[in-house]
Amino acid sequence: DVIDLSWDSELHGNAWKGSKDSTELARIRCHNKETKAYGIRSLPGFVLLPGYLSPEAQRQLIRSTLTDHAKYPNENNLDTHYQVPQDGLWVTWEAYNQTRNVDDSEEPIVSVKEVQEGTSKQGSMRELTENTPASVSNFAELQAMERVAPPPSTTVQPLPISKILKKLRWSNLGYFYHWGTKSYQFDRSLTPVPLDVVDICRACVATVDWRDVWKDGADLESGEWEGYKPDWSDWPQTFVPEAGIVNFYQLKDTLMAHVDKSELSSTSPLVSISLGQASVFLIGGHTRDTQAIPIVLRSGDVLIMSGPCCRRAFHGVPRILEGTLPVYLEKTADPSEGWGLIAEYLETTRININVRQVFPPNFPYEEHGLDFLRNKA
Repeated sequence: DVIDLSWDSELHGNAWKGSKDSTELARIRCHNKETKAYGIRSLPGFVLLPGYLSPEAQRQLIRSTLTDHAKYPNENNLDTHYQVPQDGLWVTWEAYNQTRNVDDSEEPIVSVKEVQEGTSKQGSMRELTENTPASVSNFAELQAMERVAPPPSTTVQPLPISKILKKLRWSNLGYFYHWGTKSYQFDRSLTPVPLDVVDICRACVATVDWRDVWKDGADLESGEWEGYKPDWSDWPQTFVPEAGIVNFYQLKDTLMAHVDKSELSSTSPLVSISLGQASVFLIGGHTRDTQAIPIVLRSGDVLIMSGPCCRRAFHGVPRILEGTLPVYLEKTADPSEGWGLIAEYLETTRININVRQVFPPNFPYEEHGLDFLRNKA
């Protein structure tokens, strides 16, 4: 059965419904008694907080993600090929919708970037290829790799704002992630992870009673930790959201099974926030042969992957579940200006914000010429 802990017939209907009962699940204590948390017995370090964000908190985060987080200076997948408005796609789309019924204004067209003569063709900027796991010991070697910016496409055409908005797939947060080398690029100016995202992620990590997650020696049995000893008791104080990706899924989109291994901080929590349409999330083990566990992630759910076993487990999103937008995100849910337009967009969209810590505590920044990054995230 597919695990589905947030389903509510009044909120989500009956089109897609999993199971609230599974022998794989174990209840986890939280310091906030109103927060529910669950782990997977076979995957220590996995923590699911179903319905963690209130409907109001979800609406606020969706609005800020579209208007503030998916625009300059945060780079997105369209910036390579298009002259994306500096105010952002969503602000431009909102402005057009506010005026088109008044003065019959024409829809803005987003132009393409000019291709320099002699530019060589490259593959897709975002490809799921294998990369060497990052660590403190190989950090200098990884940083020495050449990071070439992908050239603009020679085939894309200018598009109206309504069409290009549906092509938005990701936006970078915090330290810049170079998709071609699957590594972080620290010679670019840093735009910190937005404060509203930071606050949610740190609150999630702080509310989990990690003693319950790692009880009975589960921490030592799960694998090798950074610094060679478990540091989970320090996470409420040491966890720093330094980098992230906002994924924008349309209904036919998927995410192949992969492992996140570009962070030097390889056992600290990765926090994933689901908004909009629900999805099926698969998580397995350290090889593709491990039987994956299917979980429905609904709007407001927060997932934490942590520790040596879970943090480097294969995971992916094989399907977005259409028709699963909760009623509190529909057009009539929020009378404030602009929500109707956002609700229309959410009818075909899932937003996922996943945030992680890049550097482990006590990383020797000065040794690598990165002392300017200390306390900057």
